[in-house]
Amino acid sequence: MMLALALAATIRIGVFGLFHPVELEVQPARGSVLIVEIAGERQVIEGAHTVRIRSAALVTGRGRRPVRFVVSVPGQIHREFLGRLEIREQSGTLTAIVEMDRETAVASIVAAESPGTPFEARKAQAVAARSFLAGSRGRHDGFDFCDTTHCQFLREPPSPTSAAGRAAAETRGLALTYQGHVLAALYSANCGGHTRTLQEAGWKVGEYPYFAVECPMRGVVSGHRLGLCQEGAAEMARRGATFREILNHYFPATTLGE
Repeated sequence: MMLALALAATIRIGVFGLFHPVELEVQPARGSVLIVEIAGERQVIEGAHTVRIRSAALVTGRGRRPVRFVVSVPGQIHREFLGRLEIREQSGTLTAIVEMDRETAVASIVAAESPGTPFEARKAQAVAARSFLAGSRGRHDGFDFCDTTHCQFLREPPSPTSAAGRAAAETRGLALTYQGHVLAALYSANCGGHTRTLQEAGWKVGEYPYFAVECPMRGVVSGHRLGLCQEGAAEMARRGATFREILNHYFPATTLGE
């Protein structure tokens, strides 16, 4: 089944919103050259130089191409990204929005959500993350997703040779569908041995009902218990299950397409 998933699709992710920054610091990642546009003026930033930003700005590579850069809330957090950075200012607070390739986001999410898990479980996580990104854009005013549990955790883009990078690459373009539509797949850390339906969770029943399925892992419940159980997926992978088998188990009646 062919899906309308453009391999070059980009998404916009708001980052560091929990810090309500009034100032951001941007510097090039190693080997990068940044073009910073503020109030109609352009600055070229390279090497070890940095720029402190307190108003609306745009940060890109030459020709407004995607670029690797490091952005930080001074004294609190810093992180490397690959893409373009738009900074908006409202009432003295800055909103940092990173526009990046969806596959870069998938690899970054797998790195954040599945550290140390078996490779087939990482691949299942990659498909679930991609499905969520493709199926539920526009969750915030002005950007598609945030980098918190409200949407999906996002960390620095991993190396293409890392487990997270390879999991994204080996499942590139694959997404879950239900009745011909991409499923904005949900997942949580530990379902306590049994996932729930939307009705059992007290959520509004949507296009995909979710199903209550047995899980090979018990333990302390962590999360909403809908869809993929991350610890259960890891245990299934340890027992030899493929990523397709893991997804079929936690998302009954769906199809894996590209």
